[in-house]
Amino acid sequence: MADERGQPGAVITGAAGDLGGALAESFLADGFSVYGADIAEIAPQNGLTPVRLDVTDRTAVFALAERAAAETALAVWINGAGIVATGRISEAAPEVWDRVIAVNLTGSFHGCAAALTVMAAAGRGGRIVNIGSLSGQLGGLGVHPAYGASKAGVHVLTKSYALEGGKHGVACNAVAPGVLEGSMAGEFRPDQLENIARASPMRRLGRMDEAVEAVRFLADPVRASYLNGVILPVNGGAYMPG
Repeated sequence: MADERGQPGAVITGAAGDLGGALAESFLADGFSVYGADIAEIAPQNGLTPVRLDVTDRTAVFALAERAAAETALAVWINGAGIVATGRISEAAPEVWDRVIAVNLTGSFHGCAAALTVMAAAGRGGRIVNIGSLSGQLGGLGVHPAYGASKAGVHVLTKSYALEGGKHGVACNAVAPGVLEGSMAGEFRPDQLENIARASPMRRLGRMDEAVEAVRFLADPVRASYLNGVILPVNGGAYMPG
């Protein structure tokens, strides 16, 4: 890739998923050079550099950060890689716990660390946005307990990196969506989805574009210039933290 360090760059992990893919399209439309990172294959397109990445591999995550900072004016890093496992709490398997924590929490830790390192070194500031979850605030039935635990960890991780990143002009925030329409909703039975929708005062699931707008807001250095360490609920009012 040619040297484009004057062009804003965005790294999105989990870019093969519904939310990650929608975010990539949104940043591309605004002229960003986007690095779409995922363990799954992503088709290249103009402005999008696909990167095969396992977020549990810290060395690989740091290598991506260094590459993006060398090739663009890296401005945004989104830790969107995540997995969910459904099932009865009483049947939760420890090996599933290990995998979910490794991807959702440890992967976000590697991403935050790598992004802050290169953004602080560049001296231009930046925005890190983590993808948390309503489950990280309330827990939940029907999903492996590792999912809520991992996302609660992501929320606290966000605050830790907000405290450190603020010294360098790097804000770290998170969104905490409820279940969104798309592939994640497909993990649940119809009756479970009906119950989830009923738990929201708006009586529906969230849309992907609504989550994208929330992430884009937190990633914007002008509109969200004084927001740091925020866990933004995107849940239709199902949970309203005080």
